[in-house]
Parts: sequence; C-alpha cells; structure tokens
Amino acid sequence: MTAAAFIEEHMFDRVPFIFNQDRGRYVVWKRILAAKLEVDPASLLIVGSASIGRSLNPAKNLKPFDPQSDIDIAVVSQYHFTVAWRYMRANPTRRLSVDVRTRNAWDECVRRYIFWGTIPTDKLLGVLPFAEPWQAARRAMGAVAPSVDRSVNLRVYSDYEALRAYQIQSIQKLREDVVLLEPNA
Repeated sequence: MTAAAFIEEHMFDRVPFIFNQDRGRYVVWKRILAAKLEVDPASLLIVGSASIGRSLNPAKNLKPFDPQSDIDIAVVSQYHFTVAWRYMRANPTRRLSVDVRTRNAWDECVRRYIFWGTIPTDKLLGVLPFAEPWQAARRAMGAVAPSVDRSVNLRVYSDYEALRAYQIQSIQKLREDVVLLEPNA
C-alpha cells in the first residue's frame, strides 16, 4: 500500500482508534474542541497513535496507544497558519527573549516545518497571538472523554494538501527507517 493510501484508509477516512468505532462520540468531541478553538469541526483531524492505535514515530518503535499516550490534533486553518507565520516573520527580536527550548522550536519551525505548511504549535503555542484561547481549549479537553487526563497537542496546517504531504512524508520516513532496521534488508 502506498503511503498516501495508508493515511487515507487508516487516518483520514475513519473514526480514530481512541473512539473505539463510536462515530457519534467523535463528532461531538470534535464539535466541542472546534468551538473552543474557533474553527470548523471539519478542520480537525486526530493523527498519530490516537488515530491508528500505534505510534508512527520511528523512535517509538510502533509503540501501541496506551493510557499515557497523548492526542495529536491537526488543525487545518489557513487563517491560524498565516497569523502564526506572519507573527514569527514580523517579530524576529521576540525570538531572542524566549527560553532556549522555545527559541530552538522557533528556529526548527522556520528551517523545517514552514516548508511543509505547518506550525508546530505543540512547541510554540505560548508565543503565538492565539495562545490564550488555544491553551484554554487544550486544558478543557483534558476533562472531556476520551481525552480525560491526556495531553492534547495541536499543530496548525495551512491546508489539507500540507497535512497530507506532511503525513505522507512521515510514513515514507518510517518505512525507510524500518527497512534499515530489518536484519535481512
């Protein structure tokens, strides 16, 4: 199966793993989060292990979704992407006044993520103009099943093409890493 077919079948066009096939519960959950983020519910997509049941991070060795796993949310919003991108571009000196972790995330975003049409708000949310309502939304979702007591991470994508390209690239990288790890490869 191609990487594109894999993400379409196992991530984009299904009820996420964490919802145990309960589409109604998934729709309500997205509606609650979307209202708090002020986006359309259709612009939200659960990705990662909460989506398919296993981590796609090569460093995590296809680790199963478990009680300690977080929930990664793709927020497809040209508006929020543009606001974040413009803020980062217009405030280079702000970058110098943040902690080292945030500064490194800022640099990595400019160097790597913007190319893919994404802003890793999981690392930069605190400095972005929409930080306050989005941080409140993350906290509030920690009390809504099935995300109770789980960390909810948000990442902004400029459009669905950017989300698709980023996920395909990730799957392709995972496949390459797995092939390199196989003893008979």
